Amino acid sequence: MCAGTEDWELLCSLGFINAVVSNLDEAFAPLVPEGAWSCQDAQSLSYGDRSFDWVFVSEGLHHCRSPHRALVEMYRVCRVGIVAIEARDSSLVRLAVRLGMADAYELAAVTEQGFQAGGLDNTSVPNHIYRWTESEVAKTLRSYDPTGEPGIELRYGLRLPTAEATGGRRRVAGRIAKPALRALSTVFKRQCNQLAIIARRPTELYPWLHMVEGEVQFNPSYRP
Repeated sequence: MCAGTEDWELLCSLGFINAVVSNLDEAFAPLVPEGAWSCQDAQSLSYGDRSFDWVFVSEGLHHCRSPHRALVEMYRVCRVGIVAIEARDSSLVRLAVRLGMADAYELAAVTEQGFQAGGLDNTSVPNHIYRWTESEVAKTLRSYDPTGEPGIELRYGLRLPTAEATGGRRRVAGRIAKPALRALSTVFKRQCNQLAIIARRPTELYPWLHMVEGEVQFNPSYRP
C-alpha cells in the first residue's frame, strides 16, 4: 500500500513473485509490470477479506486522513499478517518538534512532488506526521478483531534528517548529534523515531469464544 517503484524493486529483490503494489497516484502504474499495479485508497481497499498473505506499507499511513483506518484495512485484507514501517512517537521526538529539529507537518514530501502531490491523501496539502506508539497499535488491532490476541512484533530504528528539503541547519545538527543519538537509541529503544510493526492474525480464539458452524460466538460454558 502507498507504494512506488522502490517498493516494487525491493519486493522483487527479496524474491516475491506474486505481489501487487498500490497507490492513489497512478503515475507509478506504467513503471511496474502489467497486473502488478492497482489504484487503491489505503483507507478503503477494494479487496475482499483475507485476499493477500501479507500486506506491507512503508511510511504511508501518516499520509492518510485516518491512519488507524488504513492500518485495519491492511489487517482486514491479510491472511497471515501485516508489516508497517512508520514514524514512532516518543518524548525525544516531541522535544525535537518543539525545537524545530523535526516536523509536525510533512512539507518536504509536497516540495519533492513539485507542490502538486505527496501530502494528505496524495494532495498538495501537507499531512500531519502521525507518530505511533506500541500501545496504539495493539489497541487498534484488538478493537478491530476481538476474537483473539494478535501476534505483534516490533523493531526500532533511528532516522536522522539528510534530505535537502530538511534544510542545512537540521542536517548539520543531525550530523553533530548522530553519535549521541545512536548511543541513546541503542540503550533506550523506545526513544527511536522509526517503528516497524509486524502483526500476525490470531492463531486461536479467546477462551470465552468458540466456533459454531463456522461462526465465532460467545462460549456459554466459559468460566473466568
